[in-house]
Amino acid sequence: MDYTEACNCNHGCGCQFAGFPDFGSCEALICFEVKKGKHENVDLSGVKIAMGIMWPKAIHEGNGSGVLFINQDASDEQVSAMGSICSGQSGGMPFEALATTFSTFEGPVRADIKMDLSGRNPSVNIEGVLSLKNTPIKHPITGDDQNVHITYPGGGFLWNDGAICTTDSMELSHKDLKFKHPGKFAAKADVTWPNG
Repeated sequence: MDYTEACNCNHGCGCQFAGFPDFGSCEALICFEVKKGKHENVDLSGVKIAMGIMWPKAIHEGNGSGVLFINQDASDEQVSAMGSICSGQSGGMPFEALATTFSTFEGPVRADIKMDLSGRNPSVNIEGVLSLKNTPIKHPITGDDQNVHITYPGGGFLWNDGAICTTDSMELSHKDLKFKHPGKFAAKADVTWPNG
């Protein structure tokens, strides 16, 4: 899957190394497009997901809230399958573990998701609700784009090799879930997640 994420931490993200966010709470967007995949006999290829999520403290301390958006042209079977996967009901990491950290979680909510995860400037947009645009980190002296990665040789929780970016725009406004964090941590990766 093509995957991008962004949060309110500084570059590097304290959660990646110490398990705790830089500023006490975690406010994040997780977005991906399934290139090839299935759930039982349902083909999930082409499904687009955008999640807005918040935790008052570290993720593992729980009490999180979130919303799951799915592309509006997804079939009913795809919506049901992604709801089962992302709620942890189908099993498989990372959602089996993430689901246990939420007190409230809404969705899947059908939405007109504009998503381009190709290249070094991934972007996701749901008009009036969610906006994410990531750009490469700039060299502080030359201003050139830097190619920075965080790599977990033994395997990471969400991804094994993340191309580290910065948020040009990062905003969510959906009911009680509201935040805005430009100039913060972001990553782009190619991921393979099991379900069931």
